[in-house]
Amino acid sequence: SDARGYIVPIREERMPHAILDGLDDQRQIAARQRFASYPWVTVAHAARRAYHSHPALSHLLGRTGRVSADDLRDDPDRDDPFARRRSNERVGKTGVEWAAERTLRGRRGRLRTNRRQQVVEDAPAAAGRDVTLTLRLDLQIALYELLAERLPIVAPESPGGAIVVLDVASRDVLAMVSHPGYDANAFSNLYNDLRDDTRTTPLRFRAVANCYEPGSIVKPLTCLAGFGAEILDVDTAFNCDGYYDREHYPSSYRCWASRGTSQRKAHGDVRVADAIAGSCNVFMYHVGDRLGPHRLSNYFDMAGFGRTTGTGLREERSGINPTPSWLMSERNQRASRGHARNFAIGQGELVVSPVQSANLMALYASGVSSGVTLIRDRPPNPAWRLPIAPAAWRAVREGLFRVTNDPAGTAYVTAHWAGGGYALCGKTGSATTFPAPTHYRVDYTDASGDAQHAIVPAKVKSHARDAFRREHPDAKFDRASDVHIERVWPPPKPKGGGERHAHAWFAGYLQPVDTDGAPRLDLQPPVAFSVLVEFGGSGGHTTGPIAKDIARIITETLGEGLDPDGYGEGAS
Repeated sequence: SDARGYIVPIREERMPHAILDGLDDQRQIAARQRFASYPWVTVAHAARRAYHSHPALSHLLGRTGRVSADDLRDDPDRDDPFARRRSNERVGKTGVEWAAERTLRGRRGRLRTNRRQQVVEDAPAAAGRDVTLTLRLDLQIALYELLAERLPIVAPESPGGAIVVLDVASRDVLAMVSHPGYDANAFSNLYNDLRDDTRTTPLRFRAVANCYEPGSIVKPLTCLAGFGAEILDVDTAFNCDGYYDREHYPSSYRCWASRGTSQRKAHGDVRVADAIAGSCNVFMYHVGDRLGPHRLSNYFDMAGFGRTTGTGLREERSGINPTPSWLMSERNQRASRGHARNFAIGQGELVVSPVQSANLMALYASGVSSGVTLIRDRPPNPAWRLPIAPAAWRAVREGLFRVTNDPAGTAYVTAHWAGGGYALCGKTGSATTFPAPTHYRVDYTDASGDAQHAIVPAKVKSHARDAFRREHPDAKFDRASDVHIERVWPPPKPKGGGERHAHAWFAGYLQPVDTDGAPRLDLQPPVAFSVLVEFGGSGGHTTGPIAKDIARIITETLGEGLDPDGYGEGAS
């Protein structure tokens, strides 16, 4: 009985308790028929998931959860009695579990008989089908462990990072790593800790869900746009004295400063390959100025910026291609040549995800723009070749080779690597940013009228308000003025120090080379990749050394020819 003396049912009395499990589909149907006249007997469909325990796979494989009202509302099979979702079932919520839900799910069956026990309907159940990923399990795990080992050393303030590896020809995803991860089998027990860890945000699928300014990895695309618009040819040169226009813009539109100093790099007269190898901002400012925001954003669109890549993952974000119409509608700004200069060096409103940056490198390597493939047996992604002359492609690829293989290249010291008939080519990038909130303070009045405050772990104010309201439903507070940022990470840089926080990029590919180390630019690189370290600082110093290890691991894992279907565990 309850506290008032009434006899009330105990919840467990009405709950079904399993006495037998493991029935196959046909036995489930037979059991339903046999026990149909016994209301206290329930035959319920159930699914059991056993995940690979390595944290390298937690985000990618995803998880299931109880069917919600939204799941029922958005059910694509709601008109099919054999496939529709039911409120007591589980459904894919994230990762491949969500992307391949309908394939994995299967269909219920039904057997009906008349009074003479003659079968009048026999709709057999169909088990869910297997889903095969393009992923290389051995490569995925090795690259996750690389980040786990290196990040605390090279970037101790970094909350995490991501690595994406693509087969250039097919655009198959060979690895899609987000660090940190977790053991998917222990998700329920770990959830509260994972949710409240707002410093490293282990629930974020960084490879597809986080977007960042690309920095200098977009500079080759700026040059390709210049070639396509016929404002550049291989002999076009601009002079860099460290400033785009010293007279009118003495404190902006400058070339990059040498590490630890305020001394601006002066490259002199540079052409396309020189500008890419030396990462010359001033050259790119001139190209962006002549292109203007319309033509530059058109080439960003050709490269896939501003839309998802085709993984099918629920978490994947499209990033931002800041077209003139986007700038007007979202920022109330008229697109200017100043915008184009910033976009030309990968700064401003332009943001991309790690999977988009790896795909950009596959574009540089092949000349073909296409989406990517994660789940096999899906329709192929449309692909098209950019209308760029062969000589222009050669100049861009020569520049990317020189970045890491010419002693004058910006990443030669930290990222020069060659082995197995391949050389690492690519581009570093540093995208300036600011510390991110990790906790909010909520000032409120409790039920007794006393002023109180609470510290809530959250990345954004709206999440802090919602979390606080769940814990303190009767508290009074102003949603606008009583919620403040309490803590950020990393700690802010000292004022006046001249140094800002930055995310660190390296994006590249493995170029076939001759025995003497000369690039075989007539041969298409087989593998492209990107690595992103949040708050890693300099791309060259932080991600350059990691890129060398990635190149080594790729060649050791895939073997001679870098065949993703051979020499190892293969797709999984």
